[in-house]
Amino acid sequence: MYASSHHSESHSEHLMREDVSELYMSVGYVLVNVEPGSEVKVFNAASSLSFVTDANLLFGDHDLIVKLEADNMGDIARLVVESIRAIPGVLNTKTLACAEM
Repeated sequence: MYASSHHSESHSEHLMREDVSELYMSVGYVLVNVEPGSEVKVFNAASSLSFVTDANLLFGDHDLIVKLEADNMGDIARLVVESIRAIPGVLNTKTLACAEM
């Protein structure tokens, strides 16, 4: 039942991975630069968005990192442009798309 000459994965492992992969949405991280002094306001505004699953203030080149989930990468791009960039105090963003394998 599990033997395969060309495949090291068992049938049940393959089915489990397929079942789990259907549960995942597309994930992206957004690095955000904000106007000086607006870090907490932007953090609070971003954290309140329904598609944001995590957010953290940062030290270094960027002020904030936001994790968001959506049905696909097109939706993530749209949400960044329409919602994250629209927050008062946001100067620029850099979106990192998680690999979907």
